[in-house]
Amino acid sequence: MSEIVNISTRDRDTLREQLANALPKGVSDGAPDGWSSVFVPSSHMRALSPRSMVVEGMRGSGKSFWTGVLSNPELRQELLRANADSQLGEEMGAITQTHVIALDKSSASGVFPNATEITDILSIAGITPELIWQVALLRLFPVDPALGMPGVVDKFEPWTADMRWASQNANRISRGIEFLDESLAIAKKMPLVIVDALDRVSSDFHEVTRMSEGLLRVMVQLRFAKAIRFKAFLREDILSRAGTSIIDGSKILNNKATLEWSQADLYGLLFHTIAQHESATRFRTIFDRVAKSAWKRPISTYINPGISDTTVQQNVWRALVGNYMGSSATKGHSYPYMFNHLADGKERVAPRTFLSAVSSALEHTQSRYQDKPYVIHYESIRDGVRDASQWRKRELNEDYKWIRPAFESVKDAGKTVPIDLLELQSVWKSSRGKMIAEIESLRGTALIPWRENTPLTDQIHALYETLEQIGAIKIRTRQGIERVDVPDIYRLAYRIGRPGGVPTQQKKQMK
Repeated sequence: MSEIVNISTRDRDTLREQLANALPKGVSDGAPDGWSSVFVPSSHMRALSPRSMVVEGMRGSGKSFWTGVLSNPELRQELLRANADSQLGEEMGAITQTHVIALDKSSASGVFPNATEITDILSIAGITPELIWQVALLRLFPVDPALGMPGVVDKFEPWTADMRWASQNANRISRGIEFLDESLAIAKKMPLVIVDALDRVSSDFHEVTRMSEGLLRVMVQLRFAKAIRFKAFLREDILSRAGTSIIDGSKILNNKATLEWSQADLYGLLFHTIAQHESATRFRTIFDRVAKSAWKRPISTYINPGISDTTVQQNVWRALVGNYMGSSATKGHSYPYMFNHLADGKERVAPRTFLSAVSSALEHTQSRYQDKPYVIHYESIRDGVRDASQWRKRELNEDYKWIRPAFESVKDAGKTVPIDLLELQSVWKSSRGKMIAEIESLRGTALIPWRENTPLTDQIHALYETLEQIGAIKIRTRQGIERVDVPDIYRLAYRIGRPGGVPTQQKKQMK
C-alpha cells in the first residue's frame, strides 16, 4: 500500500523549482538526446518489434521518436539491454543494421525521390508507386552489377536513369529484391528498413494515397522475407485510405501495431522525465516514500518499479496537486482530469501535449498562485489544459491546415457543441461555400481530403469523415439524430463554447 504524503511549504517551493528544471521547455517527438529521455510503455513493445511491419499513430504519438530510437545504434543497443529477457530483446538482437527513409528529414533526399521528382517519375510510362519503392529499397544496399540497373549517372537527376530502366525491367527489379534478401540471409545479416513521415511524399492527398498503396504492396511481398525487416510508421487517415485497395493487405494490416498512450503511460512518462534530472532529488525522495521502492540508476537512467503502478501514480499526483480540482470531490478528481480534457475524440492524448500541459500548469502556479497550497494549483491545471490546446492546434495545423477554416466557421456562426450533424453541415455550406473555398486555397501546401472538382456534398462528407478519423470530432447518435462533439483539446483552442464545459477563457485570479 503506497503512502499518502503531505508536502511542507519548504518542500513545495523546492519541488516547484525541481519540476521547472526537469520538465522540457520545447517538447518534441523527434529523436531523443539519450537513453535517459526514453520511456517505453509496455503497450509499445509490439510496435517496436522488427516483426511489426505497419505501425499506426496519430500526430504526436511518437512515430518519429521511435524512428529515431530504432535508427540510432546506441539507443537500439540500450533498448535491447533494457529488454534482454523479453521477446523484443531477442528480436532486436538479431538486427544488424538499420536504414531509414524519413521523408521529413533532409537526409531523405539521398534515399528517396522528393515530392517534385515523384510527380515527374510517375509520369514515366510503366512506372508505378510500387516500382518506385522497390528501386529505393534496392538502392539502400550495394546493387548487384548483374542486375543491370544504371545507378546514379546524373547528380542533378539522380533517380531518372534508374526509374526509366526500371519501367522496362519490372520483373528484374522484383527478382533483384528476392536475390538481395537471399544474399543477406546467407551472410547472416538482418537489416531493418524504416519508413516515416509518408505524408511528406507529396502535397496532394491522392498522390500520397497512391504512394502509400505502393509501399503496402511491397510490404505484403516482403512479409515472408528471410532477412529484410520492413517497418512503416503511418498516419491513421493515410492508412485508412491506402489500406482498403491492397490485395492481401489484411495479412499485414490485421497485425498492425498502434501507438497509443494510456493515462498510466502518460503519468509514467511524466514521472520518468522529472526523475532523470539531476536536481530532482526531493522529487525522487518523495516518490520513493509513496511507492515504497527506491529509484536506482544501473547505468545512465533512474528507474523505479512503482512508476507504472496506478495507485502510486495517483498518490504522487495528489501529493503534488491535491485530491480534487477544487475544494471537494464535486469539482472532479485531479488524477483523471488532465487525461479527460486533453483527450481527442478517440480518447487519445499525445505525450508531448500531456507534458506541455503540466509544464504550463506549473508556470501558471508560480506566477499566479505562488502562496497557495500544493506544488501545482488546480486552477493552473485548467490553464495548462487551455495552453496545451493552443499548442495542439498549432501542431495539427502543420499537417491539417484545413482544420482551422472548418472549426472557425463554427465559432463565427455562434454555434456551441454538441451540434446536430445536419446543422453543422449547413454551417459549412453557408456563405456560398466560403469555408470550402478557403480550404481549396490551401491546395498545394496542405493535404486536402478530397480531389479537385469534387461536388460540394462529397466535400462536406470527406471533411467530417476525416475529422472523425483523426479524432478532431466525435459523432454520437441519440434518438436517431447524429450529433457532433468537439473534444476540449480542440474546442478550447478554437474557442467553441459548450454549455457547462471548461471555459475557453482563463479564470480571473483568486483573491
